[in-house]
Amino acid sequence: MNENVFSTLNVYGDNPWTVTNSRNFNAAEIGAVRSTAVVESKFGKSVCFFLNGGGQSYIPLSTQGKDAELGSSIDMKAAKLVTLHREGDGDIVRVEL
Repeated sequence: MNENVFSTLNVYGDNPWTVTNSRNFNAAEIGAVRSTAVVESKFGKSVCFFLNGGGQSYIPLSTQGKDAELGSSIDMKAAKLVTLHREGDGDIVRVEL
Protein backbone atom coordinates (compact mmCIF):
# COMPACT_ATOMS: atom_id res chain seq x y z
CA MET A 1 0.00 0.00 0.00
CA ASN A 2 1.54 3.27 -1.14
CA GLU A 3 -0.18 6.11 0.76
CA ASN A 4 0.61 9.71 0.00
CA VAL A 5 0.19 12.02 3.00
CA PHE A 6 -0.79 14.88 0.68
CA SER A 7 -3.90 13.05 -0.51
CA THR A 8 -5.40 13.41 2.98
CA LEU A 9 -4.45 17.06 3.61
CA ASN A 10 -6.10 20.29 2.46
CA VAL A 11 -4.35 21.92 -0.48
CA TYR A 12 -3.82 25.68 -0.24
CA GLY A 13 -2.92 28.13 -2.96
CA ASP A 14 -4.67 26.56 -5.99
CA ASN A 15 -7.69 28.82 -5.77
CA PRO A 16 -7.03 32.35 -4.55
CA TRP A 17 -9.39 34.15 -2.19
CA THR A 18 -11.38 36.88 -3.93
CA VAL A 19 -13.12 39.86 -2.35
CA THR A 20 -16.87 39.53 -2.71
CA ASN A 21 -17.88 42.42 -0.43
CA SER A 22 -16.26 45.35 1.36
CA ARG A 23 -18.14 47.73 3.62
CA ASN A 24 -17.80 50.06 6.56
CA PHE A 25 -19.01 49.04 10.00
CA ASN A 26 -22.57 50.33 10.39
CA ALA A 27 -23.81 52.51 13.24
CA ALA A 28 -25.41 49.56 15.08
CA GLU A 29 -22.15 47.59 14.96
CA ILE A 30 -20.11 50.56 16.16
CA GLY A 31 -22.66 51.22 18.93
CA ALA A 32 -22.49 47.62 20.13
CA VAL A 33 -18.75 47.83 20.86
CA ARG A 34 -17.28 49.30 24.05
CA SER A 35 -13.65 49.03 22.89
CA THR A 36 -11.32 47.10 20.58
CA ALA A 37 -7.85 45.59 20.84
CA VAL A 38 -5.54 43.92 18.33
CA VAL A 39 -4.58 40.49 19.67
CA GLU A 40 -2.62 37.44 18.51
CA SER A 41 -4.76 34.53 17.35
CA LYS A 42 -4.49 31.29 15.42
CA PHE A 43 -5.21 33.34 12.28
CA GLY A 44 -2.39 35.83 12.94
CA LYS A 45 -3.55 39.15 14.30
CA SER A 46 -7.24 39.57 15.08
CA VAL A 47 -9.40 42.37 16.41
CA CYS A 48 -11.09 41.64 19.72
CA PHE A 49 -14.36 43.56 20.03
CA PHE A 50 -15.40 44.08 23.67
CA LEU A 51 -19.18 44.28 23.48
CA ASN A 52 -21.32 46.68 25.50
CA GLY A 53 -23.63 43.84 26.54
CA GLY A 54 -20.68 41.80 27.82
CA GLY A 55 -18.46 39.28 26.13
CA GLN A 56 -16.08 39.53 23.22
CA SER A 57 -16.10 38.78 19.53
CA TYR A 58 -13.07 38.30 17.28
CA ILE A 59 -12.47 38.98 13.59
CA PRO A 60 -9.05 38.33 11.99
CA LEU A 61 -7.19 41.24 10.40
CA SER A 62 -6.77 41.29 6.66
CA THR A 63 -3.22 40.88 5.40
CA GLN A 64 -3.97 43.34 2.57
CA GLY A 65 -4.47 46.51 4.61
CA LYS A 66 -2.29 48.37 7.07
CA ASP A 67 -0.73 46.44 9.91
CA ALA A 68 -1.59 47.18 13.55
CA GLU A 69 0.44 46.79 16.72
CA LEU A 70 -0.63 44.16 19.24
CA GLY A 71 -2.65 45.79 22.00
CA SER A 72 -3.61 48.81 19.90
CA SER A 73 -7.19 49.90 19.32
CA ILE A 74 -8.75 50.27 15.86
CA ASP A 75 -10.96 53.06 14.56
CA MET A 76 -14.14 51.26 13.55
CA LYS A 77 -15.26 54.30 11.52
CA ALA A 78 -12.16 53.99 9.32
CA ALA A 79 -11.90 50.16 9.19
CA LYS A 80 -13.74 47.99 6.69
CA LEU A 81 -15.30 44.54 6.86
CA VAL A 82 -14.10 42.50 3.89
CA THR A 83 -15.78 39.25 2.82
CA LEU A 84 -13.57 36.80 0.92
CA HIS A 85 -14.60 33.73 -1.05
CA ARG A 86 -12.66 30.81 -2.47
CA GLU A 87 -14.07 27.98 -4.55
CA GLY A 88 -14.64 24.96 -2.29
CA ASP A 89 -14.56 26.98 0.94
CA GLY A 90 -17.13 29.03 2.81
CA ASP A 91 -16.90 32.81 2.94
CA ILE A 92 -14.61 34.38 5.52
CA VAL A 93 -14.66 37.90 6.99
CA ARG A 94 -11.62 40.05 7.77
CA VAL A 95 -11.10 43.55 9.17
CA GLU A 96 -9.11 45.78 6.83
CA LEU A 97 -7.41 48.90 8.14
